[in-house]
Amino acid sequence: MSGRKPTVSRERAESIAARYIASLDLRGWRYEVVEVKRVPADPANWTIIVDRFSPAGNLVDGPQVLIVDGQTGDVETLESRFG
Repeated sequence: MSGRKPTVSRERAESIAARYIASLDLRGWRYEVVEVKRVPADPANWTIIVDRFSPAGNLVDGPQVLIVDGQTGDVETLESRFG
């Protein structure tokens, strides 16, 4: 993979994402981390793919994407970055 490598480890990025999810008021919704990876378009950061489950326990179509900054560990959603 070309580009800068993150200083935040994969394991740390997943832990940061899990803490971020735990801090949200999900009102019965459940989020579950399913994949942590670096994508070629943004190799300096971690992309965290999260499945979303409704309060009834149903998997919602379309995952939530979190981005963990590979240098600072800050978390943002894909929507907040590009929306």
